[in-house]
Amino acid sequence: MVGYMYKYNFKKRALHLGFGIILFLIFFVFGTSVSYDKSTSTVLKEQFQNKIKNIDNIGIFVNNFLISTLMFVPGIGIAFGLFSGFSTGNIFMIITRDLPIQIPPLLVFLTIFGIMELISYGIAISRSYLLLIHILKRTNIKENLIHTGIEIGIVAIILFFSAIIEWDLIRQSGNMNFLR
Repeated sequence: MVGYMYKYNFKKRALHLGFGIILFLIFFVFGTSVSYDKSTSTVLKEQFQNKIKNIDNIGIFVNNFLISTLMFVPGIGIAFGLFSGFSTGNIFMIITRDLPIQIPPLLVFLTIFGIMELISYGIAISRSYLLLIHILKRTNIKENLIHTGIEIGIVAIILFFSAIIEWDLIRQSGNMNFLR
């Protein structure tokens, strides 16, 4: 097909993005519904605390960007994204379980950094799906790889600013004292 140029469909891409976000949220909520006994919860909470003990905005960015990068892998990225949603919901439940007031799990996604991270993960999960489909069909692979590179860059920018905002909010709130 000489002269054929792949046409980017923004409406269809937005639909895939929305689907990726919804899938992530479903697995996040599912993760919040799984509970553990007190000793397992304590171990998981301590592991999480150790992981983020000396984290700052750069650490938050690197962590979130590495996670999102794995979500771009064709096919496998979908599974990794869903697992990430589940485990994020699960650790959220473990951390907030002993607080004096119960925080609705989805509230975290009403913060600006939560929205930014959700969009980033939705982009990555949905691109993983699109790459898988185009690889299996052997169509527009080159164009999809170009779009993937652009979207990885977009996700990096979104997550960079998200990490700055998240870290600023953490510092203002007293450096995560709620984790103790």
